[in-house]
Amino acid sequence: MPLALIDRSATTKQLVPPVQETDLDRILKLIPTEVLAFYIAAVPVTAQVPWKYFPLVLFLAGVVLVPLVLFLDGRSMNAPARWPQYVVRTLAFIAWAITVSWPFAPWIAKDNITWVSSLAVLIVPLAGALVLRDKRPTAPPA
Repeated sequence: MPLALIDRSATTKQLVPPVQETDLDRILKLIPTEVLAFYIAAVPVTAQVPWKYFPLVLFLAGVVLVPLVLFLDGRSMNAPARWPQYVVRTLAFIAWAITVSWPFAPWIAKDNITWVSSLAVLIVPLAGALVLRDKRPTAPPA
């Protein structure tokens, strides 16, 4: 199944067999789990790296990888994503990444924003799903 959200109202012939995509599927596609898995696996290494900017570089690498992975998946599956999905997936990665590990520690303390980042993990994909929902066809005027 492609990472791009399927336009449920489209009637064009697709190379991918038609799969009924639920709202939950659409929300889960907005969480970049493939890049988050890499990020979560790499975060423990930051304690062994003496360079203080390594967490920031790792975070920025994730931010760059999210749209790249979505683009490459869309190209390989012949199902390109719309540009708002790139934005929502990148924002979702940022929310998850700063919740998992704070990459801005050399400059800003994370003391009072833990609850904000935890809330963002939930709100960003849900808001993104609302923004990216399919436009329902309107009935022609009678």
